[in-house]
Amino acid sequence: MYQSVKVTFPFADNIDKGKPRPALVISPSFGKHNQIIVAYITSNVKDKLTTDVVIDVKEKNFHLTGLRSPSVIKLHRLITVTPERLGLIGNLPKKYVHEVKEKLLKIFQLK
Repeated sequence: MYQSVKVTFPFADNIDKGKPRPALVISPSFGKHNQIIVAYITSNVKDKLTTDVVIDVKEKNFHLTGLRSPSVIKLHRLITVTPERLGLIGNLPKKYVHEVKEKLLKIFQLK
């Protein structure tokens, strides 16, 4: 979990179309179809929500993410996919894992 991957993410306004995007794995695989939940990652750092996680290029372990520029994990934009649709690009530095967990609890009103 907490790996950055490349996956075809559907467009918000047309789920029949999409394009390859970075995403963050936020669940282990589960169910009959071996599904994994991933969250959208964007380099558009302007329109942030309180539930987003900003990945700073100045972070000493930024290179581990496989991302090319400062990015935002959009934890409210989720899809389920099978592992064979994913291409591993990196790992989320441990510094951000707690923040991701806390914000997911907030989004799903579990805390």
